[in-house]
Amino acid sequence: MRVPARLFVAILFSLCLLIAAASAAPTVAGVSSAAADTSGTPPQDAAVYIAEAQAAVTESNWTRALTVTTRGLAWYPDNPGLLCLQGYTFRKMGQYQKSVDLVSRAIPLDPKAVRYANRGYGYLALGNYSAALNDAKTGISLDPTYTTNYGVKALAQSGLGQNALALAAVDTALEQDPGSAHYWHIKGMVLAASGDCSGAVAALEHSIAIDREYVLPWPGFGTAEEKLAAVKTGCSPAPAGTTPAKSPLGWIAVVGLAGAVIALGSRK
Repeated sequence: MRVPARLFVAILFSLCLLIAAASAAPTVAGVSSAAADTSGTPPQDAAVYIAEAQAAVTESNWTRALTVTTRGLAWYPDNPGLLCLQGYTFRKMGQYQKSVDLVSRAIPLDPKAVRYANRGYGYLALGNYSAALNDAKTGISLDPTYTTNYGVKALAQSGLGQNALALAAVDTALEQDPGSAHYWHIKGMVLAASGDCSGAVAALEHSIAIDREYVLPWPGFGTAEEKLAAVKTGCSPAPAGTTPAKSPLGWIAVVGLAGAVIALGSRK
């Protein structure tokens, strides 16, 4: 039996629509929409998704972290923990605006110092130093013992040309966490920007001695070794008649802590 021409065309057109719809299924940074399936009942509590995502983050498995948080947010779209974990993941993947947007959704739901630092690093990666500084100050007001916000503050102030204030901020972080390779790295950057080339070299070498492979806050941040090479070849000393920003933490006193410091872990 022959199929009428009009019926054949209609069937063919319907098949084309189905194929097009399947190929256009939404994805999130390479994560299949199947990860966001919300048919049936929630298979897990939000806390389980959070734990799985944190495990993936610990392993720097960003694809896995993104898949898990996408699944979790399909069921719990207003969970601040999942929002921040996905924002952190996007930052580590170099998608800074997505990171900022996600953490911005989480902060009003449950404002914490760690979340302001999370978003602050996203703003720094975008070059928005004023927004990063505001987040750092808010985070410090919520919890002055959470030192990460002092690191964000130092980088933001240095980006705004406020190197003396930046140095004070990173020294505050180092007073509480002298074994942080990251804070010594930041200190070297600030000292280089303020024209204290020898101090910058010493701080960066100290960072490398503590942990040359610590996890950077975002992909384009650059390692301490890269910064050290740049300082050694291109640091511009402070102009004659001016005094480079000096740290209230005496270098000699800090070196005396070296043996204990190297054994400590860094804090990001």
